[in-house]
Amino acid sequence: MLLDRLVRSRRLSIEDQEVIGDEVAAEARQLPRDGILDAVDKAIGKNKRRREEAVYLLSEWTDVPAVVDRIGEWMNDPDPKWRNWLIQTVAQHGLIQFAPYLNAIIEDGSDEFCRDMAIHAAGKLRAYECLPTLLRLAEQNDPNLTWRLATALASYATEECRPRLRKWFDDSSLIKSTKIFAAWGLGKLGDQEAIDYLIGMLDDPDEHGATYFRPGESLRAAKAVCDICGWEFEWHVSTVEKTKNRLLNRRNGA
Repeated sequence: MLLDRLVRSRRLSIEDQEVIGDEVAAEARQLPRDGILDAVDKAIGKNKRRREEAVYLLSEWTDVPAVVDRIGEWMNDPDPKWRNWLIQTVAQHGLIQFAPYLNAIIEDGSDEFCRDMAIHAAGKLRAYECLPTLLRLAEQNDPNLTWRLATALASYATEECRPRLRKWFDDSSLIKSTKIFAAWGLGKLGDQEAIDYLIGMLDDPDEHGATYFRPGESLRAAKAVCDICGWEFEWHVSTVEKTKNRLLNRRNGA
């Protein structure tokens, strides 16, 4: 059974999971569509693990209207834990065909965590269907959503995003990480002031006090600079100095 193969694969390495996932997906695409959803429901039964894996099979059958409707139902399931897991799965595995269903969750806002994950998923997928919704939400100036929206719009980095990213970049009241993401998006759009800001933030120090510690934004700035320049990035403190050296070499024509 395809679902059981996916369930068993979760005990294996990431590489082996990917191999089995590709094999299962290839077999799923070849299955006849008549009665396919009923067959999946029967295979799932009351097994939670099979239900979780079923989304990968359904993603191969979006040519069937009933399958698309089922994903829509699951995206609006009353169980927030299930909705959240489904949203994260859509993001992590690049299931962009389900991106339109994120809009309702983003606009609803009745569950803050699900909305946060839906915004994250939209940004990770760079799903154009979700961009107008994100831009409308950004216009509400809700401080509780600013950071997450900044990360999403920085990922899109389209001309439609520029005015909002610029507004955040120019807002001195926002936390540094939000401004980093705003500069990141602007930098991908060629804004030299934003790029210069990110380069300066490579020296952003940690802040220490008697009762607090706040890490600096140098590593996130390095990731942004590497992304803009098309350089490989590793999330390690040594990458900051490597990025500085790359910039110096480029400046010197090396």
